[in-house]
Amino acid sequence: MSISVLSEKARVPDGAMVAAVVGDTYILWNKLVNHIKEKYPNVTEEWKYYGKAFGWTFKVISKKRNLLFLVPLDGCLRTRIVLGEKAVACAESADLPDELKLTISYATPHVEGRSIDLGISCPEQLETVKTLLKIKFEN
Repeated sequence: MSISVLSEKARVPDGAMVAAVVGDTYILWNKLVNHIKEKYPNVTEEWKYYGKAFGWTFKVISKKRNLLFLVPLDGCLRTRIVLGEKAVACAESADLPDELKLTISYATPHVEGRSIDLGISCPEQLETVKTLLKIKFEN
């Protein structure tokens, strides 16, 4: 996983901190968080500190299942979605960029699934993440 630039354990990140770090992509951060709240009303959101090596990460959880991780980086943001094999099969036939489908197919399968890291720096990438999140949630 990418290393969050928010790494001070004593300070749980807030919107102002995230905005200061991710810059112009903060609007995309907000759009994704608002989309999640609208489409998946029973999910939980939390900041999790993964140690100095990784810093703070924003997690979206459905019951006890991790749906999405958001990592604030310098001037941008990165997501991680872990897809199980049913979700991988759905992603292969979904309206996703061919390059992403190739990335998914080559991702190493683990017990919890295949980890897919995606940067978000434009609206098209945000839509791709929304599509993957839907696939993950439904499978």
